[in-house]
Amino acid sequence: MRAMLALGSIAHESVLRAHGLKPTFSKFGHAVETQLPDGRMLVSSYHCSRYNTQTRRLTTEMFETVMARAKDLAFA
Repeated sequence: MRAMLALGSIAHESVLRAHGLKPTFSKFGHAVETQLPDGRMLVSSYHCSRYNTQTRRLTTEMFETVMARAKDLAFA
């Protein structure tokens, strides 16, 4: 596995902590890419919750784009 996709800020921070990093190492945001110490990439996305989709904070197009990017990184 060369890349991971974190859905939401809690997942983003959990991955950072699992790698011994502080949450301030990489600020959470949609489509933010973070190089982890082991060489893998962390790609973060807004969580696909009802709140985020109904308010259009996360659109279908945004989600599909970030998923495609994570897939590209994973299989690069």
